[in-house]
Amino acid sequence: MSRNFRTDGIALLVSLAVLTTSSAANADTPSKLYGKTVVLRWQEYRVQRADNGDISRSNTSSSLVVYISDAGRLFTRLSRTSGRRSNSNDVDPEGGNQGSGTGAASNLTTSFEGSRLLISNSMKSGARQIEASFNPTFSGCSLKVRFGREGNAEIRHRAMNGRMYNIISTDVSGATCSIRSGNALGAG
Repeated sequence: MSRNFRTDGIALLVSLAVLTTSSAANADTPSKLYGKTVVLRWQEYRVQRADNGDISRSNTSSSLVVYISDAGRLFTRLSRTSGRRSNSNDVDPEGGNQGSGTGAASNLTTSFEGSRLLISNSMKSGARQIEASFNPTFSGCSLKVRFGREGNAEIRHRAMNGRMYNIISTDVSGATCSIRSGNALGAG
């Protein structure tokens, strides 16, 4: 299922505006998730155009691990693999950021909005929004991954091969969300 970016773009950009003003150590973090790790996984199949006009297709596996400390602070690790290439990025509540691999996401913003964990990942132009929705007891969750563009601009990003691309379409599949006790990141 290809995505029409105009459909999700307006709502996504409004959400991103809210996220950029949120702190990673959010006072709204549900206490039922303190000391737990949320694991989000999905596949992205993309059709994208390089600056020279070449069209390529890629299939990327993504894993986003979010640890919520006993103080409600959020630590994240986004790991992505496509073929033999991979990258990862760790972000701590103070804004510390450690990325490895070409095209690593260097700008994850996390916040809670009620029973939803929202993570935005800005690209050169446009963004990815990752949303985990929790059940009323915070014992289970579901995942949505959406892309949005800024106005009429195409979504632009640096791929793992180091080249810049404009995303023509993307299909997200295999989205899963799970909750574990303890700290899967060894963080804070």
